[in-house]
Amino acid sequence: MGELIAGHTGKRNRLESAPIQRRTRTVDRHTKAGILCAGIAAPSADNSQPWRFAWSGDDLDLRIDAGRSGGVSDTRYVLSDLAAGACLENMIIHARSLGYVADLQTFPRHEDELWVARIRWRRDPECDQVEPLAGAIEQRHTDRSFPWRGPITTATQARLDAQAREIPGQRLYWPQAPRERKAALGVIRQAETLRFRSPTLHAELFSSIRFATGWHTACEEGLAPATLAVEPPLRPVFQAMRRPAVMTMLNRLGAASVLGWRSAWLPIRLSPGLCLLVIPSTARSDVLAGGRALQRVWLEATLNGLSVQPYAAAGVLSLGFVPVEPAFQQPLSRLGSAMHDLCAPGYGLVFLRFGYARSALRARSGRRAPASFGASP
Repeated sequence: MGELIAGHTGKRNRLESAPIQRRTRTVDRHTKAGILCAGIAAPSADNSQPWRFAWSGDDLDLRIDAGRSGGVSDTRYVLSDLAAGACLENMIIHARSLGYVADLQTFPRHEDELWVARIRWRRDPECDQVEPLAGAIEQRHTDRSFPWRGPITTATQARLDAQAREIPGQRLYWPQAPRERKAALGVIRQAETLRFRSPTLHAELFSSIRFATGWHTACEEGLAPATLAVEPPLRPVFQAMRRPAVMTMLNRLGAASVLGWRSAWLPIRLSPGLCLLVIPSTARSDVLAGGRALQRVWLEATLNGLSVQPYAAAGVLSLGFVPVEPAFQQPLSRLGSAMHDLCAPGYGLVFLRFGYARSALRARSGRRAPASFGASP
């Protein structure tokens, strides 16, 4: 059985030994609906929203949606666990703002790999702490535009660090020295380049983009082209690259390296802030906890007026779970070694690019209707 954790009750994440006991229902339908909406607002890889919910009284089961998970980059459910952790933290924060706390059991049945958590919500008469992060749940978003303004002050960095540490074992690594920054940029560019060079990763990447929505509208699932910050003159070329034959031809001309430079190296090089979320192990429980820490950092950044863009490819590929073609095994191995040298001890999971946007974001990813996630309060 997974560990039982009291979610944000006095001391956060305190371990409990007593099993969850059945109690009288205390959470009304309106509160349940709000908790679910907060969870659904969490980020997920390529806006896949791989969550399923099921209520039983005041107990809420959080599961991975088998139909929206398990892709090649999601081997061993790394990306789904990361998204589930962010979803879980959003729900805990929102409920806390209403005076409810969560008794949390992670991975209740090890043989059921899709069952991530069971949460019991209960009223806490001593729950009088303000949850400022709750106000950022609906405002949080990914911003792929650039350049961004700075600087990111040491006080802001300290606040972001503190949010990561709220989840035991999680920490942020800030590559500050020129050598560290150069190494981080190199690792991210390698990973992004590999996504365009590997036919398997290329197919996965473009399968999530909903080109049918056009370049000016949003979509409720997947990535609308409008959210990708592709410059208008390059849009026809980018759209053509979804075809494997076109991508193969362009790669003979070095396109993958150019795309890695444009999508990662250049925007990060022009941005004032970069950090890496580091988890203590590759266990699913630590990846889930990493998702919780990621969401707290992202919400704090939102409260501080920062724009954020996550880069998960370097972390996920460096863990060694993702199967790629034999021709790319050696670059993948080098990537893993470079990530280890960058952030050991621990395992880098997600890079975050920070800055202050010059203008408001024009397009944001949408969300599916709550009923589509399998639970009604």
